[in-house]
Amino acid sequence: MDFRHYEDVKVGEALPSLDFPITIKTLVLAVCGTRDLMPYHHNPAYSKSVGNRDMFVNTMFEQALFARFVTDWSGPESDFRETSLQMIGQLCPGDVARIEGTVASASHESDECRVHIEMTASNHLGLAARATATIAMPSRQHGAVKPFSSLAKPKLELHPQIPDFAKAWLGDVSDPAWGGYTLSEAQILYWCDMVEDSNPLYVDGDYARQSRHGGVIAPPVGLITWSMQRGGHQGVDSEAPDCDAPKRSPWPPRSARGRAFKTPPGATETIAQGSTQAYGVALRPGDRVYSRSEVLNCSPLKQTRLGPGYFQTNLDTYYNQRDEIVGTNVFALLRYGLKDAG
Repeated sequence: MDFRHYEDVKVGEALPSLDFPITIKTLVLAVCGTRDLMPYHHNPAYSKSVGNRDMFVNTMFEQALFARFVTDWSGPESDFRETSLQMIGQLCPGDVARIEGTVASASHESDECRVHIEMTASNHLGLAARATATIAMPSRQHGAVKPFSSLAKPKLELHPQIPDFAKAWLGDVSDPAWGGYTLSEAQILYWCDMVEDSNPLYVDGDYARQSRHGGVIAPPVGLITWSMQRGGHQGVDSEAPDCDAPKRSPWPPRSARGRAFKTPPGATETIAQGSTQAYGVALRPGDRVYSRSEVLNCSPLKQTRLGPGYFQTNLDTYYNQRDEIVGTNVFALLRYGLKDAG
C-alpha cells in the first residue's frame, strides 16, 4: 500500500481537500461509531431547545474526520502523536463539511521524524472547526515509525482568575471509570463506516498482521469513544438519561452511582469547545479502557452567545486493563445554562 516518507513532505504543502456531506444518516452512523447518546447529537427538538441550530455531529466525529483526512494523505505507516480540535461552529444535517489542511512544520525530534498539520472544517456558514495533528512518519534515512510504549500526563498553566470553587477541585483525581464495552473489531469498523476511513491498520488482514503493530489497532483518536458508558446510562441528567421519557431510569440499573462530574455552581448544560489529545500504547480488540478525570483549569464567569457560562478544562487520562496509559485528553468545555442567571 502506498505511503509517504518524511523526506517527501514539504512545509507549506497543501493536503488534498475533502468534501463530506452531513446527513441524518451521518448522525445515525455517528451514534453507532462513537457510542455517544447525548441528545444534542440525535434529537433535533432537544438540541434546538437549548440554543443550537439543529442536532450536530459530536467531538469524536470531527476528530475521526480530521484523522481520516490526515491518513488519506500520509498512508498507514505514520502514527498519530497528538491532535487538537477547536469547535467553533456546528456541522448539522444539510451541511457539507469541507476539510482543508497544510503542513505547518516538519522536524526530527524525540528520535523520530514528526510533521505538524494544521486543518480547518467549514460549511456554508463559514469556519466550523480548527484542528491540528502531529504525526510520526517513516523515513528513508531513519527507518520505520516505532510504536510508543509509554506516555506522560500533560500540565497546564492556571487561569489567573480561576474561581475559588474550581481551586478546591485541583488535584482531586476521580476513581477509575471503566468503559461500558470491551473494545471490539465491530466497534472499530463502525468508527470507520462513520467517516469512510479505509486505513488498513483498522481492519483484520495481512496488512495489519504484518505491520509494525502486529495486528489490528483501534483508531487512536477514538479515546473518548472507547471509554463511553453503556448507552442506557448516557444523558444530560444521568439519573433520567432519556430526555423524552424523564421518568425512565438508567438501564441496566447501576450497581453504583456513576462518576460525579465537577460542574460550576448553577450550570446545567455542557458543550465541548476543544480537545487536545496525546497517544501512548496502542489499543487493540479485546482491550478494556478506563479513564480517570481531574479539573485542570476554569475561567471566571463569561458572557457567551448561549448566555453566561464558565470555560472549564478537564484532563482525562485513559488506561488499558494493564494500567498502561493509552492516551490523554485535555477537554475544554463550556458550562452554561445557569439556573440563577436571570
